[in-house]
Amino acid sequence: MFKTTKILFYITTIFISSLSFAQFGGLKDALGGGSSSSGGDSLALQTELILGMSAATNSFAKAYSLIEKAIKNGDSSKKLENLVGKESENDKKLGVKMEAIEASAANFDKWQAEGGTLDEEGKKIFAKALLPYSVGMVAMGKMAKTAPEFLKAATDEIKSIKNPMQIVKIKKQFELGMKTGKAVPGLFKILGESSKKVFTFAKANNVSDPKAAKNMKNVQIP
Repeated sequence: MFKTTKILFYITTIFISSLSFAQFGGLKDALGGGSSSSGGDSLALQTELILGMSAATNSFAKAYSLIEKAIKNGDSSKKLENLVGKESENDKKLGVKMEAIEASAANFDKWQAEGGTLDEEGKKIFAKALLPYSVGMVAMGKMAKTAPEFLKAATDEIKSIKNPMQIVKIKKQFELGMKTGKAVPGLFKILGESSKKVFTFAKANNVSDPKAAKNMKNVQIP
């Protein structure tokens, strides 16, 4: 079972990584020329964003795997379960996970709108999804703030470089972060809307998790 402390561990790791970037210099130094401060900030923010989203999507993949299992969508459940891996600042499955999570959120919304119901076993499985879902929402809330900070820092960094070859290199350096950062607001909005349906449905079916409920109180749903 996913624990809130696991996310906190990765948040701590993110801050340590940020300090390391600040200590050892920025992207401009690596490419040659300019001040190192903004480059270090950009790289640190990218690390924070990717690592945070890696943890968040793992939590959501776990949650939606259980939700799909509870509503008898075995194939989708297995696909999501297989996407859960080790959190990484170079998570190559990040885009695939985000797409799968978004699709699963739509599946649940459709199933609920069509009057879907759970048997007793389904309720037990659904209850297990609430904690990782809430942990994912907490992490997404943090990343929704980090994403625009990174995008601005990275854009400013690119604009400040005059050498065309250096621009190509820095754009490659920021490729995953830029793609992820642009996708975060839309995904957070979708999951925020879906979270209301998930927890309202759980309450209506007498399914609950005290830790999940506590976590959700710390999330500002868009």
